[in-house]
Amino acid sequence: MARRAHRRGSVRPLLLALAVLALAAGAWYWRSRHPMLPTGAAPAVAPVAANADRVDPRNEGRTVSVSGTLQVVRPARDTDLGVAVDAVLLAREVRMLQWQEHCAGNECSYALAWSDHPVDSHAFRDTQAHRNGTPFPFSSQRFSAGELRLGAYTVDPTLAAAGVALERHAVTVARLPPNLAATFRDCDGALCSGDPAKPAAGDLRVEYRIAAAGRRTLDGIQHGDRLQAMH
Repeated sequence: MARRAHRRGSVRPLLLALAVLALAAGAWYWRSRHPMLPTGAAPAVAPVAANADRVDPRNEGRTVSVSGTLQVVRPARDTDLGVAVDAVLLAREVRMLQWQEHCAGNECSYALAWSDHPVDSHAFRDTQAHRNGTPFPFSSQRFSAGELRLGAYTVDPTLAAAGVALERHAVTVARLPPNLAATFRDCDGALCSGDPAKPAAGDLRVEYRIAAAGRRTLDGIQHGDRLQAMH
């Protein structure tokens, strides 16, 4: 009897070990077939194809994919200079001709260069002959369209402009209000203050770029009749 009890006692740990190995193998197999997502991540959901001609209320709150031609209902407008364009986005780029200092040891050189931000000349070694004292009257800025539509949908300008390369947009002083037209000159599709042929320190150069409308396929979240960017 003692021998049988001893045999049963020695078999139980072996069976337990085999069971643990079997569970571990099963868990490994399950994980290999179902990779775990990083903490906080959610499985990607493919956008639902939606008809641009009508808004389906069953897609409320879902990510939908809509194809069609973007229409600019209210244009993008530069509120400072009054330039308006039928585009998704209007980007104003402002640069000023300013003195730049380059020093190597005790030797410093100075040159005028276009810059999109103020250059502080107070720390220059020669502050008298190379002074930047003219402030920027306005800075570079982006202006979104007031209203965009894609079929039956009103489109978030942020969604419509995402991933779109900006293209140069030429402007002339003829498009400016009279008070500003007297300040600027035509400069190869840009606006320049001063003499474009002989620019001086403090002169401005204003250029524009746009994100055009046109045929698009947009993936966004449907809220009512609005197509919004996914955050």
